[in-house]
Amino acid sequence: MSQELKKLATFGIIISFLTSAYVSFLGTVLRQGFGTENFVNNWMLLIPKAYFTVLPFVLITGPLVRKLVDWLFAKYAKK
Repeated sequence: MSQELKKLATFGIIISFLTSAYVSFLGTVLRQGFGTENFVNNWMLLIPKAYFTVLPFVLITGPLVRKLVDWLFAKYAKK
């Protein structure tokens, strides 16, 4: 596995976790309200579910988005 692929996979794993934690937080707040009973417990239980849903999406779309961004900036660099 190349260094670039390792960096991309590590980025995907980290960004998936942070996104999952954030989305789970928002979902818990909207569902039961902030600071309610069992808020933190419900939030923490939701993170792994969201993570395993988001991780494959990020690992698949991440390289595609990166190529798109590289293409866009290469296109503008030629002007």
